[in-house]
Amino acid sequence: MNNELVLQGIVASPGIAVGQAFLYEKEDFWIEERTISDGQVEEEVQRFLRVIEEVRGELRETRERLLEELGEEPARIFDAHVAMAEDQAILEETVDRIRRDRKNAEFAFFRTLRKVVKALRASEDPYLRERVYDVLDIQRRVASRLMGEPSPSLAHLEAEAIVVARNLTVSDTAHMHRQHVLGLVTEVGGSTSHAAILARALGVPAVVGVQGATDLVEPGDLVVVDGYRGVVHLNPDREALETYRKRRQSLLEQEARLSALRDLPAETTDGHRVSLEANIEFPEEVALCLESGAEGVGLYRTEFLFLVHPHLPTEEEQFETYWKVARKMAPRPVVIRTLDLGGDKLGLSAPPEANPFLGWRAIRVSLKHREAFLSQLRAILRASRLGNVRIMFPMISGVEEFSEAREMVEQAKAQLRQEEAEFDPDCPVGAMIEVPSAALTAERLAREADFFSIGTNDLVQYTIAVDRGNDRIAYLFDPFHPAVLRLIYETIQAGHSHGIPVALCGEMASNPLATPVLLGMGLDAFSMNPKSIPEVKEIVRRSSLSDAREVARRVLQMDRGGDVRDFLSDVL
Repeated sequence: MNNELVLQGIVASPGIAVGQAFLYEKEDFWIEERTISDGQVEEEVQRFLRVIEEVRGELRETRERLLEELGEEPARIFDAHVAMAEDQAILEETVDRIRRDRKNAEFAFFRTLRKVVKALRASEDPYLRERVYDVLDIQRRVASRLMGEPSPSLAHLEAEAIVVARNLTVSDTAHMHRQHVLGLVTEVGGSTSHAAILARALGVPAVVGVQGATDLVEPGDLVVVDGYRGVVHLNPDREALETYRKRRQSLLEQEARLSALRDLPAETTDGHRVSLEANIEFPEEVALCLESGAEGVGLYRTEFLFLVHPHLPTEEEQFETYWKVARKMAPRPVVIRTLDLGGDKLGLSAPPEANPFLGWRAIRVSLKHREAFLSQLRAILRASRLGNVRIMFPMISGVEEFSEAREMVEQAKAQLRQEEAEFDPDCPVGAMIEVPSAALTAERLAREADFFSIGTNDLVQYTIAVDRGNDRIAYLFDPFHPAVLRLIYETIQAGHSHGIPVALCGEMASNPLATPVLLGMGLDAFSMNPKSIPEVKEIVRRSSLSDAREVARRVLQMDRGGDVRDFLSDVL
C-alpha cells in the first residue's frame, strides 16, 4: 500500500465514500487547423451541420434519460448544452468561417467558441467561470465526431471505484456507471459546475479542486472521499476508516433531523418570523431550493445568459429563462438582479481599466447601454405576470443612480403598456447595498426603493479595502469587522424607518455564527446557498428574538472582529 496522505479540495457533493481509485485519463485534445479547397467548402459545411444534428440528438436522448431517472430539474442541466448546439449565431458564425476562411469545420467551430470561453474565463463570478467546462464539453463532442475519434466514457466501468480525474464534464457525469462510481475527485472545477450539480442530484459524494490528485493517486489506492469537508484521504489506516464510518452515520442522522425542518417556518421561540431564501444562477437550481425549504429566491443572478452566447441575449431568450424560475417558485418571491458584469465582458467598446473592480460594471454599464438594459427590464417585467417577481439593481452608489435606473423601469412599463403586453404594474424595485456610499445614505435611498438587499461579499471588500482573491491580504477579509457590522445595522434601521424590508444575500447569510447577530439586528430575510438553509433554520428556531437583540447590542460595542467571532462562538 502507498503512503497515507490527506488532500484538501472543495466540497462539491455531500457524502462519504470509500473505495479503490480509478484514474480516468482523457488525452489532451488537439484540433488541427487545415485549409480546404474551394470545391470542398460546401461539403465541409454540410459535414459540420450533420454532426451538429447528431450531437443534438445525443444531448436530447441524455436529457430524456435523466428526466426519467432523476426528474425535470437535473435534466435541465442539458438544456444549456442543447441550446448551444442549436444557437443560430454560433452555427452561422462557424459556417461563415468555413466559407470565408476555407478552414476545416472542427477548427472553425473551435474559433467560434473561443470568444465565449474567453468571456467566461474573464468573469469575476466563480459560477460563470465554471460554465467554461460546459462550452468545452460541447466543443469536444462536436470536434471528436468531426475527426472520427471516440469520446472517452465512464459508462463501462467494470467494478466499484472512486473516480479520480483532472476534470469531469457534465457528459462524463451523466453517462457514468451509476452502480460502480462510488465517489468523484477532480483537480479542477468548483461546487457550481454542472458536473457537481449533477453529482449532487445523483447522490454521489464529490470533492473538486484537489490539486495534483492525478499525480498523487495510484490506480487501486484506497480512497476516502469526504464530500462534507472537501477532504480526500488516501490509504487511511483502520482507525481512520472507523472514524469515517462513525462520522458518516452521525451526519446521516443530522441530515435526517434538518430535513424534518424543511416545511417548518423560520420562527424564533418567541414567535418572530424571518424568511430564508436562496441564491441561484440557473433554472435547474430551483429544485434544490424547494427541497431545502427556501421561502423564495433572494438573489437570481442573470450574468450567465449574457456570457453563453456570442451575442447579447434577446428579450425573448431572457424572458424564457426568467419565467421558468418565477413560475416554479410561485407564489414565493423571486428577486432578479439586473446585469452585474463589466462592459468588456459584453463585447462593448471599453478601454482597458487598471482596476475594473472599481470601474465600469453593473448598473454603470446598464445606464450607458440603455437598449440592452431596457431589453432586460422588459423581459423581467413580462415574467412578473407569471409569479412574484422583484427587480434589483446591483452596485448602486447613491440616490441619483437608483432614481435613474428606476426611471428606466417606468420607461419599460410604458413600452409594454403601449404594446398591450401583460406585466405586474406593482413589481417591486430594490437596491443592492454593497457599496459603502449606499449604506451611508441608506436613509435617503429607502425613500426611493421598495426593498434593500445587502451584498456583504462586496460590502466587506469595499469597506475594508481588501481583495479576498489576493492571497497576501485575504486574511483581512472579515464580515465581522466592526465597521461592516455597523453599516449592516444602520442599513437595516434605515430600511425599517421607511417601512421597507431588508434582506442580506452575501455569504454571511449562510454563516451560522452570523445568524444570531443578524437576527438581533432585525434582518427580515437571509438569502444563501440552498444547502445552508436547514442549518440556519435550526439556529433561528432555537433562538429567541430578545436574546438575539442582546447579542447584537453587545457585538456592536466591540472593537475587534476576533472578539466578535469568539463571543458568537460561545453564544452558539
